[in-house]
Amino acid sequence: MLNKVKAFFQDVSCSQDALLAFLGLSGVSDCVFLQILHIALLSRLEEKEARLKESNSVGRQLQGRMFKNVISEMEERIKNSHRFDKSGTYYVLDNFLSSEHVILGRGEYDVSIVTQSSSGHLHDLTELSERWNGPISVSVFTYDDDFVNTISSLVHFHFCNDHIYRHVSFHLVYPISRAPKHLDGLALLRLSCHDHRQTYATNKTTLDGTNYAKEDLDYPNNLLRNLAINYAQTPYIFMIDIDFLPSDNLRAEFQQFMSTNPSLVHNLNTSITDQYLNTQQSLSAFVVPAFEIQHSEPVPRHKTQLLQLWLEGRVRPFYWELCQQCQQPTNYDAWRALSSGGPLSVGYTVERRSIWEPFYIARTSLPLYDERFKQYGYNRISQVCEMHIAGFKFHVLNNAFIVHKGFKVKDGFHGSKGAENRRNKQLFLKFQEELKVKYPHESKRC
Repeated sequence: MLNKVKAFFQDVSCSQDALLAFLGLSGVSDCVFLQILHIALLSRLEEKEARLKESNSVGRQLQGRMFKNVISEMEERIKNSHRFDKSGTYYVLDNFLSSEHVILGRGEYDVSIVTQSSSGHLHDLTELSERWNGPISVSVFTYDDDFVNTISSLVHFHFCNDHIYRHVSFHLVYPISRAPKHLDGLALLRLSCHDHRQTYATNKTTLDGTNYAKEDLDYPNNLLRNLAINYAQTPYIFMIDIDFLPSDNLRAEFQQFMSTNPSLVHNLNTSITDQYLNTQQSLSAFVVPAFEIQHSEPVPRHKTQLLQLWLEGRVRPFYWELCQQCQQPTNYDAWRALSSGGPLSVGYTVERRSIWEPFYIARTSLPLYDERFKQYGYNRISQVCEMHIAGFKFHVLNNAFIVHKGFKVKDGFHGSKGAENRRNKQLFLKFQEELKVKYPHESKRC
């Protein structure tokens, strides 16, 4: 019957009696008629929404650039517009595929997520971009055998996902020694959002997400991070890994917190009374506590949800099984004791200690990452060490958090992790000596 109603509305526009006669339902009550009419209209609305959803990529192309033109522009940039990194080891292409809402001079306290990825983790941008709902700058590492697959993923995520299209800008890094020898495969790419969604839905739980064990190539995480920072379009950046999700409304709440510039209150026996002046803001890092959750659990959006899951053992502080020292200075017990109500603010201030690896929001003028650190170990520790020596204060936000999807466990790493960690530890010792020269008047050390 529903199909009959839809057919009638498509072909005829006339009275209630005509419709009932068409359906063979003469004599039914007005109530039944209205129910039939309501169902038909809802069905038409659903069909219209489905058609609009399927045509999103076409609409986006008409508003902006056609798919084939984007591919042509990419090919031209790969051939002629790349530059070298500082070491002369990698080709770099900044703003390789920009968001359609790139706006310089955003709000005074606006924040971009900055992150990095291999092609195997790009699917994480779907949830991340939806939850953040704001600018994201992501650097992507690829190489010859992975190149066309990476480009295909980038353009499909760009054209087929509203949030990624609006907010995510991609930058590209690949080794000079493994640059693509030919680009013929790019001309064969075709846009199919339907196939892309099906592939993503089928493979997102099985995609190889390992960054550190690809084709005997060192993963240049700090080069990728710096590239993403340098081309962020906001005054503040939030440096996270791509497989984390932030608490709801963090971007808006941070801007509100900074714009009202409140006095920081005495909390947990820590006296914090100074207001943030402009000079202090530039040397402030706002720490966002990091957690990890079992894969089977939905990622919490609010602190009250997270606290309940933590109580039940389904959430725990990030890296808790592998390296408690790496996160312990955040003082999770103090954070848990803070009220989960009220506006975003600073709960307390902590001292940088040992091998701490906090995730934080800070101005884009922060010390950049040392690009000599590759693969696993000390790549973030070294940067936080320099922030400490440069005079940064680390303020823990009261209600904000990020969550990593999946528990980090000892057998979940690539085989060369230990050797990489030892190599980077030696580099870190050298790095510490270099900081003494870079900051000769600072007595603080790491």
